[in-house]
This record gives sequence, C-alpha cells and structure tokens, in this order.
Amino acid sequence: MDKDTRFQRLESSLKAARYGSSAKEVLETCSLVAQYAQEHTPDQVKAFQEKVEINPQVWLRLLALHRDERLQKHQEHLPASYTTLYAIHRMSDEEVEAAVQQGVIHPKASSHAILSWSKQNRQRSGNGVPPWRCLMVFDREIEKKEFSIMRLRLNEIAREYGASLMSEWDYIQNDSVSDESKQQEISKLEKKILEVSRPFYDRMSDEEKQQAGVIQLENLLHLDITTFGWVTRPDSKTKIGKGRPYTPPYVYKLALQFQMTDSRSQRFNFKRRLRDLAEKQPDLKELIEDVLATYMTA
Repeated sequence: MDKDTRFQRLESSLKAARYGSSAKEVLETCSLVAQYAQEHTPDQVKAFQEKVEINPQVWLRLLALHRDERLQKHQEHLPASYTTLYAIHRMSDEEVEAAVQQGVIHPKASSHAILSWSKQNRQRSGNGVPPWRCLMVFDREIEKKEFSIMRLRLNEIAREYGASLMSEWDYIQNDSVSDESKQQEISKLEKKILEVSRPFYDRMSDEEKQQAGVIQLENLLHLDITTFGWVTRPDSKTKIGKGRPYTPPYVYKLALQFQMTDSRSQRFNFKRRLRDLAEKQPDLKELIEDVLATYMTA
C-alpha cells in the first residue's frame, strides 16, 4: 500500500470516528497515525487533525496505543474499542498479565469493567491512592454555561483514571482506621458474593460467560450492577422486570457497591434501591434488612 493510499484510508477512518472493527484494525489505525506524525511537520499534523475533526487528545492516545508493545502481545484478547484499549494501556505490566489470566481482558470487555477491576485490584493490594481534595480557585467570574463545560471536561479526565468528580458535600474523609475497617467489609462481601453466586455461574454456558466477561468465577466481582443482575437472575429464561427478577447475590452486590464508593449521594441511592426492592420482593425483605444493618450503616 503506497503512502497516499495509506493516509487516505487513515483520513476516512478518523473522519468517520471508526478506528476498526477488531483490535487488530484499531492498532493498524494507530500505526497509521504514528506514521503520519513521523512523516509530517507539527503544523501539518495540526491541519490534518482539524480536517478530520479529531480531538488532539484522542490523537495522542492513538499514538500511545501504537507504542504500547503489550497490546500487540495480547492482541487476541483485546476489544475493538480504543477507549477500552487506552484503559488497558494505563495498567501496569503486572495488572495486564493478571487481567488477561483472569479473563477480565477479553474481546467484549468495556472500559468501565477494566477501570473497575483496576481500582478494586489496587485497593486489595494496598496500592490505591487515598481520597484527596482538590480546591479550584477562579480569578474571575465564570458563567454557568462555562462552568458546566468545565465540569464535563473534568469528569472526562477523572473517568480516564478510574476516578470520579464529586462536590465538597459528597466528600467523605477517611482515616487509616476506617480505611482498614472498610477493606475488611469489602473482603467479607466479596467472599459472600462468590459463595452465593457460584450456582448461577455454574449454570452459564461458555457463550454466556464470554458475553458477560466472566471467564472465571472471580470476574463476577467486577461486573457492573446491571450485568450482574442478569447473570444472577432466577433462571435462564427469566428477564429482568418480569416474574421474580432479583436474587440474594444482587443484594450483596449492591452492598459491595455501597462500600466501594465514598460518595454520600451514591451511598444514599444504593440504600434506597434496596429498600425499594424489599417492597417489590417481600421474599428478600429479611435479607435486605440484615444487609442494611450489617454492611450499610454509614
């Protein structure tokens, strides 16, 4: 493929914001981005970015993916989403290897699942960054619309690192004692979830496990709450919202989500969801009351 043809293909892909239908194709697009950057001046690159309407930050991320040799090594396990690939790129070598072995990284993995697994893995190993406050001081008045745009951009940056942006009143200051206690509660809940979820995991077909991203039982801990509710539904034919939609593992999963967040508003919502569920499913009411009293008193 000659140079003109290669760059025409790159231009078409970037304009359509379609970087590839497989990890291999996405990495090929990243390679073309690197070639273009190498063979053109910074001004030419900037003009090309404006022509294809690509955010310079996205361009830099595609370059970073091209330089990450680990992605080539594990290409068969990778998803076709550049945002998910970038979440993998931000992982340490040890995390990448562990995530591949545990089946967390697979062709249908989402960036949310990868970031959630990384966050929980670091907390369990004691390598997580403790909560900290960031104070922003403006030297001029800022309009409401401008402030909203700023918050949106800050949220995007926070999500890139598996973090979240919260207001001052959502912040909870934890000391070392409460952190240790919290980790103990999380460990108990994770053990309980795996125990009560095993029958649901065992009944899944290999195709369902691949679809949900639960190659191993432990992968259930990193599922988002909606997918987890589907995996642990009463039987393979029941749909969420029909019949008896939820089972005990779902209750413990909400309690785990409660323990994993420091946001007051999110904690309030998890409690409310369980109380609403107790009203809708009286068979779970006793368990829910016990879980609320045992794991969700903060």
